[in-house]
Amino acid sequence: MRIKRRLTVHFLLQFIMTFVATLSIFVLLIFVILHFVTKDELDSNPQKAIVETLPLFSFVYDDETVVIKEKWEDILKGHGIWMQLVNENGKVIYEINTPDRLQKEYTINDLLYIEETNKLDTYTVETYFESWQQQPYYYLFGYLTEQETLLQDWYDSYADEGSIDETDMATLEKKVKKQGGMLEIYKNGKLLYTIGEKITEPKKQLEVIGSMYEPGNYETKTYVVNDQNKNSSWILYEKNKTFKDTKIVFNSNTDMYLLFITPIISLIIAIILSIWSGYRYGTPLLLLINWLKIVEKRQYEDVLSGKEHKKIYKKNGKVKFRYRLYKEVFESFSAMSGQLALTEQKRKQLDKTREEWMAGISHDLRTPLTSIQGYGHMLESDQYEYTKEELQQIGKVIRNKTDYMVDLVNDFSLIFQLKNSVVTLNKEVVDLSNFVRGVVEKYKNDMTLNEYTFSFKAPAQPCETAVDPKWFVRVLDNVLSNAIKHNPPKTTICVQVTCKNSKTKVSIADNGKGMDEQFVNNLFNRYFRGTSTSGSTDGEGLGMSIAYAIVELHGGEIYVKSALGKGTEVVIQL
Repeated sequence: MRIKRRLTVHFLLQFIMTFVATLSIFVLLIFVILHFVTKDELDSNPQKAIVETLPLFSFVYDDETVVIKEKWEDILKGHGIWMQLVNENGKVIYEINTPDRLQKEYTINDLLYIEETNKLDTYTVETYFESWQQQPYYYLFGYLTEQETLLQDWYDSYADEGSIDETDMATLEKKVKKQGGMLEIYKNGKLLYTIGEKITEPKKQLEVIGSMYEPGNYETKTYVVNDQNKNSSWILYEKNKTFKDTKIVFNSNTDMYLLFITPIISLIIAIILSIWSGYRYGTPLLLLINWLKIVEKRQYEDVLSGKEHKKIYKKNGKVKFRYRLYKEVFESFSAMSGQLALTEQKRKQLDKTREEWMAGISHDLRTPLTSIQGYGHMLESDQYEYTKEELQQIGKVIRNKTDYMVDLVNDFSLIFQLKNSVVTLNKEVVDLSNFVRGVVEKYKNDMTLNEYTFSFKAPAQPCETAVDPKWFVRVLDNVLSNAIKHNPPKTTICVQVTCKNSKTKVSIADNGKGMDEQFVNNLFNRYFRGTSTSGSTDGEGLGMSIAYAIVELHGGEIYVKSALGKGTEVVIQL
């Protein structure tokens, strides 16, 4: 997998994981809040809490299966509430704690009456219309309010134009005290009478309303009969036995602890993820920065050292998990460092070889110059009378030395011209067999080379090949001269031309001294001066470099096979 794709997949997965974790924490927080609110609502106003919450936790499947947790059945029974679930046709498909006398199917008139009066039989009914599922459903929650019924009976029996007759005061007071409550009678917004036990009742108007809607949050429970025609209100207060101080509930409630702990846990997880992300992505980058500093100092080997290698790779050679994301980066950087180290090593070797070669060139030039300079001083001193023959001999030595120096300078210039592609070829198709034969014959007929044996082999058919005659002769001359120069007399030099599949090969082999591996590997290096021969200063090392450059310019290749004591073979393939 490429690093671009790996980074994309990695960050996508991390985003998904972070999103899922955040969503999970958010959902957990919502459930904690709902649980706390529901529990608090059940304590303060159980009827309202059940009506608003139970439908959210019920599931209906095609009028046949209704799933409601058992805890809700216990809650309904514990608060004396029954429930019926009515489908769109008015049929009851599920019920809990329902009295037998209640009907199992409702007409539209029945449902409208319940919705308008909140009454069914002797029960007060709360309703909930559910439209989130495939079909709409109607929840009926019924419960008895004995205190409201009792208060209504008192009002019907003793009320006189919304107030109370003095003769009935004592009788009503006994009943109120027996109930353990306190009755307040209001007429035209003014308090007329307070009857019964002394109870700390709500002092403000909204506190009265609150004690009706959230009785669990007040010390008293409140029941009201209101007669708008008489502008009269009878309010019955009873002590709330389930009341608890709100502060105490808040401090002791486990859900509230969870409510505050959840954001703290979310923050801790976010910090951990941030630290982990910084470590995961920062550590490899710091390592790369350190490597760049090492490379800047040209200490390339230190990048691949054992210490640095152990940071990234396991013993089995695989990249450690925390670095796996940048696997290709480390591999490319390691390869680059290795290449730079190798290049630096080659550069140092090249500088050393070039210095040695320049020293050799200086020596090759200084030797003939010393001879020329010596003869010049001799002629200039006018101390001797030279014969004609002696002057001719001196002139011959000076000419030979200067010719050698000219050839050396020309070769030096030529190798750089070939390197910079200044030399252009004028190719023509020739029979390479006859062409090479002509060059070999020249060496055979050279009387100064009588101590060397030359042989030539060629195929019967012509080998037509496109070459530049002028430059290809230079290649053959350089290779043959090298074979003669670096081998002792009695050496046999065999030249062979072969043609196969439009490929032409020229082989120049000898049975001479041969070369070691280092010499073979550097034979075509223009800066290399071998030490395996005992030849003269003519061995400046440019001849084979020139041959290599000319063959390469022809689009061919030249290579050497040799071993010490087993001779040498130079192969030119076009």
